[in-house]
Amino acid sequence: MFALLDTNGDGSLSENEVQDAVGRIFSAIDQNGDGNIDMDEIQSFLHGSGREDMQ
Repeated sequence: MFALLDTNGDGSLSENEVQDAVGRIFSAIDQNGDGNIDMDEIQSFLHGSGREDMQ
């Protein structure tokens, strides 16, 4: 997990690396792209029926 977040490979996590990861997770959960996450989107994401374009 750490290696995935440490995008520049320097052995530590910067605030930007963590914020970028959180943003990607948020976008993956926000299925309709409205900038908000509701319970249906969370449940869909957790049960594997959400979008799979998290990069």
